[in-house]
Amino acid sequence: MGKKVIQISDVHFGDSTFSLELKSNLLVQLEDENPDLLIFAGDLTANGYAHEYEHALEFVDELKSITKTHIVPGNHDARNVGLVHFENMISERKFVHTDKNSNFTIIGLDSSEADVSHGQIGRDQMDWLKAELAKIPEDRAKVVTFHHHIIPIPQTGRERNILLDSGDLMHILTENGVDFVLNGHKHVPNVWMLNNMVVLNSGTATTGKLRGNGYASYNQLEIKDGEVFVNLVRTENGSKREIAHYSVGLMDESMVIHSYIHKSIHSV
Repeated sequence: MGKKVIQISDVHFGDSTFSLELKSNLLVQLEDENPDLLIFAGDLTANGYAHEYEHALEFVDELKSITKTHIVPGNHDARNVGLVHFENMISERKFVHTDKNSNFTIIGLDSSEADVSHGQIGRDQMDWLKAELAKIPEDRAKVVTFHHHIIPIPQTGRERNILLDSGDLMHILTENGVDFVLNGHKHVPNVWMLNNMVVLNSGTATTGKLRGNGYASYNQLEIKDGEVFVNLVRTENGSKREIAHYSVGLMDESMVIHSYIHKSIHSV
């Protein structure tokens, strides 16, 4: 049975470039798509203020009325002691979701740091992550999501706010056979393959905080019959463009990506 998973990040309620029209478009598109799961990879707000979270909560409730939704915070959500509002109004800052029918588990982490753009996972969360990954059977696909990008992204300018402990985290992810990592943060969609692990970034879905010729967008993952298709969806009009295709299956009783095709996202 096929599944649709939506990856969204960086809507930034309260930002001067936030677009109510794009938000409305997004909700209509999601209702039409009727996805099975939505993963929000951080930055609901612009500055972590209570009034921004109030508007974000309305949006989150709308998302939850459409499909199962999991959310992790981003660096903007942690500004001005904003994680207090995140925990009180939105959700816990990490999660585990298992979909037994489609044979995957998604683990969400909080990579935010108060009042700074960079982030880190931290030793306590890494220990928790290792323990949770150890519980997942080898024949199940492993997905991890957090806000900050773990490796640099093309066409995003000077690299200055990657995860401070990205090396330690990368070691845990690859040593434990993680198949997909879902991030946001830079407002530029991108896909890398590293050590047989897909690193997939989503852009900003509802703002004008765009670089170069970018446009407001989000990612759609279609999972069916051992294949995973990744579509980049333009929030302005709902148009889709396939950016990646993976063949996934068992090898020596472990879930692995057998082959992949990446299509160009960035012009050189």
